[in-house]
Amino acid sequence: MKIKRVLAALCAISALCSASLPAIAAQAQQGGVKKVETTLSADSIDYNVNTGDARASGNVVIKREGATLWGDEAEGNTNDEVMTLRGNVRGEFPEQDATLKSESATWTGDKSKRTDGLVEAFGSVRLTRGAEDYLNADYVRWEPGTENYAARGGVDGLLEKKILKADDARRSGNKFWATGVRRYEDLVEKFAVSARTVEGTLAPDPQTGQDALKDMVADRNVVLDYVDREGLKTRVTGDRAVYSKARGTIVVSGNTKAVRSDGKTVTADTMVVHEDTRVIEAKGNSRIIFVVDEEEQPADQKKDGGKNAKKSGAPARSAEKSPETGGTPKAESGAKRPSSGSESTLSDDETRWVEGW
Repeated sequence: MKIKRVLAALCAISALCSASLPAIAAQAQQGGVKKVETTLSADSIDYNVNTGDARASGNVVIKREGATLWGDEAEGNTNDEVMTLRGNVRGEFPEQDATLKSESATWTGDKSKRTDGLVEAFGSVRLTRGAEDYLNADYVRWEPGTENYAARGGVDGLLEKKILKADDARRSGNKFWATGVRRYEDLVEKFAVSARTVEGTLAPDPQTGQDALKDMVADRNVVLDYVDREGLKTRVTGDRAVYSKARGTIVVSGNTKAVRSDGKTVTADTMVVHEDTRVIEAKGNSRIIFVVDEEEQPADQKKDGGKNAKKSGAPARSAEKSPETGGTPKAESGAKRPSSGSESTLSDDETRWVEGW
């Protein structure tokens, strides 16, 4: 027989009403603390009034204002305001428009009542918010009622139109950090970056109200992908990348190299991608290399220096020329002229990327 205990009746001796089980924590009201009823139901419940220890098993349900949690079993202590659920854990947070699924989860309450407590989920965690946003990881720590979180282990998420794939990531207030970043893609600004570390600042967009990228720094093994004004994919690599919304630029520095999907490449000390024009500017020791298609001459024409080819109307070798400045990397004044050498300037990975492997 299913046992249900309305724990509000035990508040005077167990203090369970002040326990921040996964829900909205007790709220200040007219200078005091608002009492919030919490209920625990299960097939079997053991509760020690003296110590505050509680154990429940079989169809466990914990309900509190703003949240409901389910699991196969639960244990915790009402005095310490800690409760852990295990087995097929799921939760709903209607006021946050959020859901949670994991193998286990622990709720720790905030005795100061300044926050809604802390949820830590373990094993195949999936936290969703709204119709689109989600966060998958091996471990997620979340502060309900805020944007604050920490995740580690196979982090894969879509957060306010930003794709994140990393080893671990966290956010506190308007700041965010990530390490082992395989991809951080801003679907609004239309660029993606991978790096050893990424950190940045967010600010509300005045039009949409969503958090927009204000600035960002990516360090070590930086790879920047974007589409230029001609609609061609461009990949820029370097040691460090700095994005500024105010300046409208992404500055990549340290052994930089840009490769377009048509095979054109540029190397420089520093490259600046202009957000509005999608043009890239190369600065310092710049070198641009592009390939000119030529028709190979027959052996007999090569012997006479191509004279027969000219007579027959065959095209002569194209002269070197500077690339157009539209979407092609633009070198600073004094840079070397483009060359059309036959040697390969692309790594195996870059070649595969250009060829669309």
